[in-house]
Amino acid sequence: MLALVSAKLTGETAAAVEDERGWQLRQVASVASEIAAMSAAERAQVGAVFIEAEPVAQDMLAQLDNLEVVACLRSEPVNVDLEAANALGVAVLHTPGRNAEAVADFSLGLCLAALRNIAIAHHAIVSNELTSATAAKGVNRASGDVIWRPDDPEMPIPYVTYKGHQLSRLTVVVVGFGAVGRATARRFAGLVAEVGVVDPMVPPEEISARGFSPFSLEEALERADVITLHARSASVIIGRAELARMKPGSYLINTARATVLDHDALVDALESGHLGGAALDVFPDEPIPRSSRLLGVPRLTLTPHLAGAAFEVADVQSEIILSGVRGIYDAELDWSELPVRNPEVRKHWEARFMRV
Repeated sequence: MLALVSAKLTGETAAAVEDERGWQLRQVASVASEIAAMSAAERAQVGAVFIEAEPVAQDMLAQLDNLEVVACLRSEPVNVDLEAANALGVAVLHTPGRNAEAVADFSLGLCLAALRNIAIAHHAIVSNELTSATAAKGVNRASGDVIWRPDDPEMPIPYVTYKGHQLSRLTVVVVGFGAVGRATARRFAGLVAEVGVVDPMVPPEEISARGFSPFSLEEALERADVITLHARSASVIIGRAELARMKPGSYLINTARATVLDHDALVDALESGHLGGAALDVFPDEPIPRSSRLLGVPRLTLTPHLAGAAFEVADVQSEIILSGVRGIYDAELDWSELPVRNPEVRKHWEARFMRV
Protein backbone atom coordinates (compact mmCIF):
# COMPACT_ATOMS: atom_id res chain seq x y z
CA MET A 1 0.00 0.00 0.00
CA LEU A 2 1.16 3.54 -0.77
CA ALA A 3 1.10 6.36 1.78
CA LEU A 4 1.42 9.92 0.51
CA VAL A 5 3.13 12.27 2.97
CA SER A 6 3.14 16.06 2.78
CA ALA A 7 3.55 16.51 6.56
CA LYS A 8 6.83 16.40 8.43
CA LEU A 9 7.41 13.00 10.04
CA THR A 10 10.53 12.11 11.98
CA GLY A 11 12.72 9.46 10.42
CA GLU A 12 11.97 7.11 13.29
CA THR A 13 8.22 7.40 12.80
CA ALA A 14 8.45 7.01 9.03
CA ALA A 15 10.60 3.88 9.44
CA ALA A 16 8.22 2.42 12.03
CA VAL A 17 5.19 2.96 9.80
CA GLU A 18 6.92 1.34 6.84
CA ASP A 19 8.21 -1.61 8.87
CA GLU A 20 5.08 -2.27 10.92
CA ARG A 21 2.40 -1.59 8.34
CA GLY A 22 4.31 -2.50 5.21
CA TRP A 23 3.37 0.84 3.66
CA GLN A 24 5.53 2.54 1.08
CA LEU A 25 5.85 6.18 2.18
CA ARG A 26 6.19 8.74 -0.59
CA GLN A 27 7.14 12.26 0.48
CA VAL A 28 5.39 14.82 -1.71
CA ALA A 29 5.06 18.60 -1.77
CA SER A 30 1.28 18.33 -2.10
CA VAL A 31 -0.92 15.27 -1.75
CA ALA A 32 -3.59 16.83 -3.95
CA SER A 33 -1.13 17.56 -6.75
CA GLU A 34 0.33 14.06 -6.51
CA ILE A 35 -3.12 12.48 -6.76
CA ALA A 36 -4.02 14.64 -9.74
CA ALA A 37 -0.95 13.38 -11.60
CA MET A 38 -1.67 9.69 -10.86
CA SER A 39 -3.40 7.16 -13.04
CA ALA A 40 -6.51 5.42 -11.75
CA ALA A 41 -4.44 2.30 -11.06
CA GLU A 42 -1.93 4.28 -9.00
CA ARG A 43 -4.67 6.02 -7.02
CA ALA A 44 -6.09 2.59 -6.15
CA GLN A 45 -2.84 1.83 -4.33
CA VAL A 46 -3.11 4.82 -1.98
CA GLY A 47 -4.16 3.62 1.47
CA ALA A 48 -3.06 6.53 3.65
CA VAL A 49 -2.27 10.21 3.49
CA PHE A 50 -0.27 12.18 6.03
CA ILE A 51 -0.92 15.91 5.93
CA GLU A 52 -0.67 18.93 8.22
CA ALA A 53 -2.41 22.07 6.95
CA GLU A 54 -3.16 20.82 3.43
CA PRO A 55 -6.93 20.61 2.76
CA VAL A 56 -8.47 17.16 2.36
CA ALA A 57 -11.80 17.74 0.67
CA GLN A 58 -14.56 15.43 -0.50
CA ASP A 59 -13.34 15.45 -4.10
CA MET A 60 -9.89 14.23 -3.04
CA LEU A 61 -11.32 11.48 -0.85
CA ALA A 62 -13.65 10.33 -3.63
CA GLN A 63 -10.66 9.62 -5.90
CA LEU A 64 -9.08 7.19 -3.43
CA ASP A 65 -11.25 4.08 -3.38
CA ASN A 66 -8.97 2.17 -1.01
CA LEU A 67 -8.05 4.97 1.36
CA GLU A 68 -7.97 3.70 4.94
CA VAL A 69 -6.44 6.55 6.94
CA VAL A 70 -6.12 10.30 6.83
CA ALA A 71 -3.44 11.27 9.34
CA CYS A 72 -3.61 14.98 10.09
CA LEU A 73 -0.67 16.20 12.14
CA ARG A 74 -2.37 19.05 13.96
CA SER A 75 -4.39 19.38 17.16
CA GLU A 76 -7.74 19.52 15.34
CA PRO A 77 -8.13 18.25 11.74
CA VAL A 78 -10.08 21.35 10.70
CA ASN A 79 -8.74 21.03 7.14
CA VAL A 80 -10.26 17.55 6.68
CA ASP A 81 -13.82 17.05 5.45
CA LEU A 82 -14.96 14.82 8.31
CA GLU A 83 -18.44 14.32 6.90
CA ALA A 84 -17.02 12.96 3.66
CA ALA A 85 -14.52 10.79 5.55
CA ASN A 86 -17.32 9.36 7.69
CA ALA A 87 -19.44 8.57 4.63
CA LEU A 88 -16.55 6.66 3.09
CA GLY A 89 -15.53 4.90 6.30
CA VAL A 90 -12.08 6.53 6.41
CA ALA A 91 -10.43 6.88 9.80
CA VAL A 92 -9.16 10.39 10.54
CA LEU A 93 -6.25 10.57 12.96
CA HIS A 94 -4.96 13.77 14.51
CA THR A 95 -2.41 14.89 17.10
CA PRO A 96 -4.21 16.49 20.06
CA GLY A 97 -1.88 18.29 22.41
CA ARG A 98 1.00 18.18 19.95
CA ASN A 99 2.14 21.69 20.88
CA ALA A 100 0.70 21.92 24.40
CA GLU A 101 4.11 22.13 26.07
CA ALA A 102 5.33 24.68 23.54
CA VAL A 103 2.29 26.92 23.99
CA ALA A 104 2.54 26.62 27.78
CA ASP A 105 6.18 27.74 27.68
CA PHE A 106 5.25 30.67 25.48
CA SER A 107 2.31 31.65 27.68
CA LEU A 108 4.59 31.83 30.70
CA GLY A 109 7.03 33.86 28.64
CA LEU A 110 4.34 36.29 27.52
CA CYS A 111 3.15 36.66 31.09
CA LEU A 112 6.65 37.59 32.26
CA ALA A 113 7.10 39.90 29.29
CA ALA A 114 3.85 41.70 30.07
CA LEU A 115 4.36 41.88 33.85
CA ARG A 116 7.92 43.19 33.53
CA ASN A 117 7.60 45.14 30.24
CA ILE A 118 10.43 43.11 28.73
CA ALA A 119 9.44 43.32 25.07
CA ILE A 120 8.11 46.87 25.40
CA ALA A 121 11.35 48.10 26.97
CA HIS A 122 13.38 46.28 24.31
CA HIS A 123 11.39 48.04 21.60
CA ALA A 124 11.94 51.38 23.33
CA ILE A 125 15.70 50.83 23.13
CA VAL A 126 15.95 49.62 19.53
CA SER A 127 13.52 52.33 18.35
CA ASN A 128 15.87 54.93 19.93
CA GLU A 129 13.18 56.11 22.33
CA LEU A 130 15.51 55.41 25.26
CA THR A 131 18.90 55.90 23.66
CA SER A 132 21.09 58.98 23.89
CA ALA A 133 22.49 61.08 21.05
CA THR A 134 25.79 61.40 22.89
CA ALA A 135 27.97 59.06 24.90
CA ALA A 136 27.05 58.59 28.55
CA LYS A 137 29.19 60.50 31.04
CA GLY A 138 29.62 60.89 34.73
CA VAL A 139 27.17 59.01 36.91
CA ASN A 140 25.64 57.19 33.94
CA ARG A 141 28.85 55.37 33.07
CA ALA A 142 28.59 51.65 33.84
CA SER A 143 31.50 51.54 36.29
CA GLY A 144 29.17 50.65 39.13
CA ASP A 145 25.54 49.83 39.85
CA VAL A 146 23.79 52.77 38.22
CA ILE A 147 20.21 53.51 37.21
CA TRP A 148 19.62 54.18 33.54
CA ARG A 149 18.85 57.90 33.69
CA PRO A 150 18.64 60.01 30.52
CA ASP A 151 20.30 63.41 30.35
CA ASP A 152 17.04 64.88 29.06
CA PRO A 153 14.70 65.24 32.07
CA GLU A 154 11.71 64.96 29.74
CA MET A 155 12.65 61.42 28.75
CA PRO A 156 11.30 58.44 30.75
CA ILE A 157 13.39 56.84 33.44
CA PRO A 158 13.07 53.11 32.61
CA TYR A 159 13.40 51.99 36.23
CA VAL A 160 10.26 53.99 37.00
CA THR A 161 8.33 53.86 33.73
CA TYR A 162 8.66 50.11 33.19
CA LYS A 163 8.44 48.93 36.78
CA GLY A 164 6.49 45.66 36.93
CA HIS A 165 5.21 42.93 39.23
CA GLN A 166 6.85 39.86 40.71
CA LEU A 167 5.11 36.53 40.17
CA SER A 168 5.34 35.20 43.72
CA ARG A 169 2.58 37.43 45.06
CA LEU A 170 0.10 36.95 42.24
CA THR A 171 -2.98 34.84 41.52
CA VAL A 172 -2.89 33.49 37.97
CA VAL A 173 -6.05 31.98 36.50
CA VAL A 174 -5.99 29.60 33.54
CA VAL A 175 -9.20 29.64 31.48
CA GLY A 176 -9.58 26.30 29.71
CA PHE A 177 -8.16 23.10 31.19
CA GLY A 178 -7.38 21.05 28.13
CA ALA A 179 -3.88 19.88 27.24
CA VAL A 180 -2.51 23.42 26.91
CA GLY A 181 -4.32 24.74 29.98
CA ARG A 182 -3.03 21.87 32.13
CA ALA A 183 0.53 22.38 30.90
CA THR A 184 0.28 26.12 31.53
CA ALA A 185 -1.08 25.64 35.05
CA ARG A 186 1.90 23.38 35.79
CA ARG A 187 4.27 26.08 34.57
CA PHE A 188 2.91 28.59 37.08
CA ALA A 189 2.70 26.16 40.02
CA GLY A 190 5.36 27.09 42.54
CA LEU A 191 6.01 30.44 40.86
CA VAL A 192 2.86 32.28 41.97
CA ALA A 193 0.78 32.57 45.13
CA GLU A 194 -2.18 30.70 43.64
CA VAL A 195 -3.11 29.03 40.36
CA GLY A 196 -6.80 29.07 39.57
CA VAL A 197 -8.61 27.21 36.80
CA VAL A 198 -11.85 28.02 34.99
CA ASP A 199 -13.40 25.21 32.96
CA PRO A 200 -17.07 24.29 33.42
CA MET A 201 -16.47 20.98 31.60
CA VAL A 202 -13.98 19.73 34.19
CA PRO A 203 -15.18 18.60 37.64
CA PRO A 204 -13.88 20.90 40.42
CA GLU A 205 -12.50 17.91 42.33
CA GLU A 206 -10.30 17.01 39.34
CA ILE A 207 -8.87 20.53 39.31
CA SER A 208 -8.31 20.45 43.07
CA ALA A 209 -6.66 17.03 42.86
CA ARG A 210 -4.03 18.54 40.55
CA GLY A 211 -3.23 21.21 43.13
CA PHE A 212 -5.13 24.12 41.57
CA SER A 213 -8.13 26.18 42.69
CA PRO A 214 -11.37 25.71 40.74
CA PHE A 215 -13.02 29.06 39.97
CA SER A 216 -16.09 30.17 38.12
CA LEU A 217 -15.38 32.81 35.50
CA GLU A 218 -17.06 35.40 37.72
CA GLU A 219 -14.77 34.53 40.63
CA ALA A 220 -11.73 34.58 38.37
CA LEU A 221 -12.48 38.05 37.03
CA GLU A 222 -12.61 39.45 40.55
CA ARG A 223 -9.62 37.58 42.02
CA ALA A 224 -7.07 37.11 39.25
CA ASP A 225 -4.01 39.28 38.85
CA VAL A 226 -3.37 37.51 35.55
CA ILE A 227 -5.85 35.67 33.32
CA THR A 228 -4.37 33.46 30.62
CA LEU A 229 -6.75 32.14 27.96
CA HIS A 230 -6.56 28.57 26.67
CA ALA A 231 -10.13 27.86 25.61
CA ARG A 232 -10.87 26.91 22.00
CA SER A 233 -14.19 28.68 21.72
CA ALA A 234 -15.71 30.16 18.58
CA SER A 235 -17.52 32.75 20.69
CA VAL A 236 -16.32 35.55 22.96
CA ILE A 237 -15.43 34.55 26.52
CA ILE A 238 -13.81 37.80 27.60
CA GLY A 239 -15.89 40.70 26.33
CA ARG A 240 -16.46 44.25 27.46
CA ALA A 241 -18.45 43.26 30.53
CA GLU A 242 -15.85 40.70 31.64
CA LEU A 243 -12.96 43.13 31.13
CA ALA A 244 -14.78 45.70 33.25
CA ARG A 245 -15.08 43.17 36.07
CA MET A 246 -11.37 42.28 36.04
CA LYS A 247 -9.31 43.68 38.89
CA PRO A 248 -7.92 47.14 38.22
CA GLY A 249 -4.31 46.76 37.14
CA SER A 250 -4.68 43.08 36.21
CA TYR A 251 -3.27 41.44 33.08
CA LEU A 252 -4.68 39.36 30.23
CA ILE A 253 -2.77 36.83 28.10
CA ASN A 254 -4.21 35.13 25.00
CA THR A 255 -2.44 32.33 23.14
CA ALA A 256 -5.65 30.42 22.36
CA ARG A 257 -8.05 31.75 19.72
CA ALA A 258 -8.71 35.31 18.63
CA THR A 259 -12.44 34.57 18.79
CA VAL A 260 -12.47 34.32 22.58
CA LEU A 261 -11.64 37.98 23.11
CA ASP A 262 -13.29 41.31 22.25
CA HIS A 263 -10.25 43.19 20.96
CA ASP A 264 -11.89 46.62 20.76
CA ALA A 265 -12.94 46.30 24.39
CA LEU A 266 -9.39 45.23 25.30
CA VAL A 267 -7.93 48.32 23.64
CA ASP A 268 -10.38 50.52 25.55
CA ALA A 269 -9.47 48.80 28.85
CA LEU A 270 -5.76 49.39 28.22
CA GLU A 271 -6.15 52.97 27.06
CA SER A 272 -8.30 53.83 30.08
CA GLY A 273 -5.70 52.31 32.41
CA HIS A 274 -8.15 49.77 33.83
CA LEU A 275 -5.86 46.88 32.85
CA GLY A 276 -2.21 46.86 33.82
CA GLY A 277 -1.24 45.19 30.57
CA ALA A 278 -1.93 42.43 28.08
CA ALA A 279 -0.10 40.12 25.69
CA LEU A 280 -1.55 38.58 22.53
CA ASP A 281 -0.27 35.92 20.15
CA VAL A 282 -3.47 35.53 18.07
CA PHE A 283 -5.50 38.16 16.24
CA PRO A 284 -8.77 38.59 14.32
CA ASP A 285 -6.75 39.28 11.14
CA GLU A 286 -3.32 37.82 10.53
CA PRO A 287 -1.08 39.58 9.58
CA ILE A 288 -2.37 42.52 11.60
CA PRO A 289 -3.56 45.35 9.34
CA ARG A 290 -1.62 48.59 9.76
CA SER A 291 -4.92 50.28 10.55
CA SER A 292 -5.52 48.02 13.57
CA ARG A 293 -6.27 49.66 16.91
CA LEU A 294 -3.95 47.12 18.53
CA LEU A 295 -0.89 48.91 17.18
CA GLY A 296 0.51 51.57 19.46
CA VAL A 297 -1.65 50.67 22.45
CA PRO A 298 0.14 51.22 25.78
CA ARG A 299 1.25 48.20 27.81
CA LEU A 300 0.36 45.71 25.08
CA THR A 301 2.84 43.02 23.99
CA LEU A 302 2.24 41.43 20.57
CA THR A 303 3.78 38.34 18.95
CA PRO A 304 2.96 36.92 15.48
CA HIS A 305 1.22 33.61 16.34
CA LEU A 306 4.39 31.94 17.59
CA ALA A 307 3.22 30.05 20.67
CA GLY A 308 3.23 26.61 19.06
CA ALA A 309 6.37 27.17 16.99
CA ALA A 310 8.90 24.97 18.75
CA PHE A 311 11.31 22.60 17.04
CA GLU A 312 10.25 19.71 19.29
CA VAL A 313 6.63 19.79 18.10
CA ALA A 314 7.58 17.73 15.04
CA ASP A 315 8.82 14.95 17.34
CA VAL A 316 5.72 15.06 19.53
CA GLN A 317 3.22 15.02 16.67
CA SER A 318 5.05 12.15 15.00
CA GLU A 319 4.89 10.12 18.21
CA ILE A 320 1.17 10.81 18.61
CA ILE A 321 0.31 9.92 15.02
CA LEU A 322 2.34 6.71 15.23
CA SER A 323 0.38 5.68 18.33
CA GLY A 324 -2.83 6.31 16.38
CA VAL A 325 -1.74 4.26 13.37
CA ARG A 326 -0.69 1.40 15.61
CA GLY A 327 -3.83 1.62 17.69
CA ILE A 328 -6.52 1.46 15.01
CA TYR A 329 -5.08 -1.77 13.65
CA ASP A 330 -5.17 -3.36 17.12
CA ALA A 331 -8.65 -4.86 17.49
CA GLU A 332 -8.31 -4.93 21.28
CA LEU A 333 -7.98 -1.16 21.70
CA ASP A 334 -10.82 1.28 22.30
CA TRP A 335 -10.82 3.97 19.61
CA SER A 336 -12.18 6.52 22.07
CA GLU A 337 -8.81 6.35 23.82
CA LEU A 338 -6.86 6.84 20.59
CA PRO A 339 -6.19 10.06 18.63
CA VAL A 340 -9.04 9.24 16.23
CA ARG A 341 -11.26 12.20 15.40
CA ASN A 342 -14.16 10.07 14.10
CA PRO A 343 -14.31 6.89 16.22
CA GLU A 344 -17.93 6.42 15.16
CA VAL A 345 -16.75 4.97 11.81
CA ARG A 346 -14.99 2.02 13.46
CA LYS A 347 -17.48 -0.70 12.45
CA HIS A 348 -17.64 0.55 8.87
CA TRP A 349 -13.86 0.85 8.76
CA GLU A 350 -13.18 -2.61 10.23
CA ALA A 351 -15.62 -4.20 7.81
CA ARG A 352 -13.64 -2.73 4.91
CA PHE A 353 -10.04 -2.85 6.04
CA MET A 354 -9.35 -5.22 8.91
CA ARG A 355 -7.88 -8.32 7.42
CA VAL A 356 -8.29 -11.53 9.40
